[in-house]
Amino acid sequence: MKYLIAILLALLAVSVTSAHYQCGKYACLPGHSCICDNGVFKCVYVCEELTIIQTVTERWVDGVEGPSVKVNVEVLNHTHRTIKDIVIATDAKLNAGQIWGAQLNGFLLNMASYVSIAPGKTYNFGYINKGDHVAHLWVQNIYISA
Repeated sequence: MKYLIAILLALLAVSVTSAHYQCGKYACLPGHSCICDNGVFKCVYVCEELTIIQTVTERWVDGVEGPSVKVNVEVLNHTHRTIKDIVIATDAKLNAGQIWGAQLNGFLLNMASYVSIAPGKTYNFGYINKGDHVAHLWVQNIYISA
């Protein structure tokens, strides 16, 4: 019985620590954004530096598959500095073959290393989502350069 309790406690510890992700020397909670501003890391609940705008451009229904939507995503930089190393998170199960302008890594959408968004400018990518609505997206990680 003691052995079983020890295993359960170990599994609980692993699940709690894996719920966080590294942000410099900090560990951000799920749903929070890691912002590296000129080498200074911080975890924030709302990333005010970027806005994610999603627009459904097409809708259709496949017989057995059900409804699907084609979505254009616009990422807008609100700062006066360039933003790069952009990672956007989702809680939707997207198909890697149905995403353009970003690379799917589990539940993370990584922008290519050459992508940077100048002040006041946007970057666009898109995806197809099962269902009749857009996926829930939020900023997971950004780097703001000097």
